[in-house]
Amino acid sequence: MLIALDIGNSSINIGYFTEMGLFVQKMTTSPLLSSSQYSLLFSRYMEEKKIDKRPEGSIISSVVSDYTMVFMKALKTLTSSEPLVVRWTLKTGLEFAIPNPEGLGSDRIANAVAAYESYKSPVAAVDFGTASTVTVVNRDARYIGGVILPGIRLMNASLAKGTSQLQEAPLKPPASALGGDTAQCIQSGLFYGTAGAVERILCEIEKENGFKLNVVVSGGFGELISGFLQRKHDLRPHLTLEGLRLIYMRNTDA
Repeated sequence: MLIALDIGNSSINIGYFTEMGLFVQKMTTSPLLSSSQYSLLFSRYMEEKKIDKRPEGSIISSVVSDYTMVFMKALKTLTSSEPLVVRWTLKTGLEFAIPNPEGLGSDRIANAVAAYESYKSPVAAVDFGTASTVTVVNRDARYIGGVILPGIRLMNASLAKGTSQLQEAPLKPPASALGGDTAQCIQSGLFYGTAGAVERILCEIEKENGFKLNVVVSGGFGELISGFLQRKHDLRPHLTLEGLRLIYMRNTDA
């Protein structure tokens, strides 16, 4: 049994890969708890889901550096082994053909690994989270770059903060592209605007590189925005966790 931990800016997903399948525990990133508190939360969840087998190992993807050591300590108490922390120098099955790969987010590495494994051809992993990211791997398993733009929650908060009369709108899909009241107008901009931006970005990447992209969608807002994408895509809510499992297997004897 493997525990895969994805620490994001807004939420933390803990994947328990067992013989019964994948169980996913979710929690908010803030506030930061102690390692013993997280260990207790993990143990209680495993008890609730009747996950009896002791974890054989663990792997962490973290984009919040202050949290990494706390969770490493928490996981070590459960597995009695040092957690594997994702970085680009691990065996991923990919070549990183970009400047400064050390600055690449570990979640995007995991997304790229899982997405390419599914197709073994040019693929874009689109993650709709705190930020909306596009991560591209070509036919030769080379990570060639990507795109980052604000996620819908950040855009929503920015509109409220940067204007005198706008307030944050509920983060739910609009009934139509043409908004009636102010909240509906904001919702239309967030959902149709984000979907349209990503589709334009994908088209430009394809034109610049001369290949057609398969598209995999994930992230906390992935399911909500998926319905606004006109381009054919595969919705994989747990893409990052799937990638973490692959990376773990490629760097251990598992």
